[in-house]
Amino acid sequence: MASSDGKELFLLSQDSDPDLLDITALSRTKLFQTILELNPKTVTMFLDTCYSGLTRENKMLIASARPLKIVAEENTIPININLITAAANNEIANGLEAAEHGMFSYYLMEGLSGNADIDNDKNITLGELYSYLSDKVKDKSSKLGRQQNPQLSGDKDKVLVSLN
Repeated sequence: MASSDGKELFLLSQDSDPDLLDITALSRTKLFQTILELNPKTVTMFLDTCYSGLTRENKMLIASARPLKIVAEENTIPININLITAAANNEIANGLEAAEHGMFSYYLMEGLSGNADIDNDKNITLGELYSYLSDKVKDKSSKLGRQQNPQLSGDKDKVLVSLN
């Protein structure tokens, strides 16, 4: 969820309080700062989240909020962090009831298991995985009458999986 001013993005857990984001949710900025303090060469993250302020059932997370989606301002991602998120800031990350988890997670696992190896070179790059996720998630969400577009920030040539 985005802060009310749209300047910060938070990851909410099941017991987070949308009215107390600073103390009950995880700031995405602070998460990146903590990771960077460890001086990693690279980090690849996948977040099956959205920052729309709406649930998968299209209900507001904050009961008293006006029925408008909360749209976060663009945040910068550190250069050594590769990040694919489930949806654009103003979109809902859809679930797949039959799979009992998010649509993005379902296609992420499918892609990493080999289906995203678009050029059949036995390596799955970040770019290939992103292309696979984009195609599958966009197609499936449009069949549900919704719009969901995964987002990528990072090195598209980074090899994530070798299938040898």
